[in-house]
Amino acid sequence: MTNPAERGPAFSAEDSLLSAQIEELRPALKGYVLSLLPDRDACEDVVQETCLFLWDRRGEFEHGSNFRAWAFKAAWFKVLTHRREMQRQKLVSFSEDMLERISRAAEEFSEQADRRLAALQHCVSSLPAESQQLLRLRYLDKLSLTAHAKGLGVKPNQIQKNLSRIRIALRQCIEKHLPSLHE
Repeated sequence: MTNPAERGPAFSAEDSLLSAQIEELRPALKGYVLSLLPDRDACEDVVQETCLFLWDRRGEFEHGSNFRAWAFKAAWFKVLTHRREMQRQKLVSFSEDMLERISRAAEEFSEQADRRLAALQHCVSSLPAESQQLLRLRYLDKLSLTAHAKGLGVKPNQIQKNLSRIRIALRQCIEKHLPSLHE
């Protein structure tokens, strides 16, 4: 049995926080890397390498700075490394300049998607309970409109009209909360 001192330093609260940040950001990193690499397997490898890099270099992260930007920059360099390996095998399809343009667009899109999702969650929570339930039945439980209408004793087109009104209300609410995305 090993001595606790021989196992290395304990998992600190900062380490726990960083681990949670990495896991929370992982889907966005995956989307970002996938926008730059055509191969899903290569994408998974690069995301994994990026997460390991972030963990190994956690001491270099300046607390209070933008973790997302740091992680995306690390992913960018991992993509470039992968791209160079592909170049050696004569498998590269984009120039580095084009890859950089795609990278900027993907990073911007990811940030917008996060803001849109937060706005959607806020807007759904502000809907009346019946509207929230209808959305849950339709999109989470994937209940057919016909089955739901039959259960309520109404015509399916009435349910469809209600869903349409809810979608319009959600769109208006999101646009109100995110005006900069529509300018």
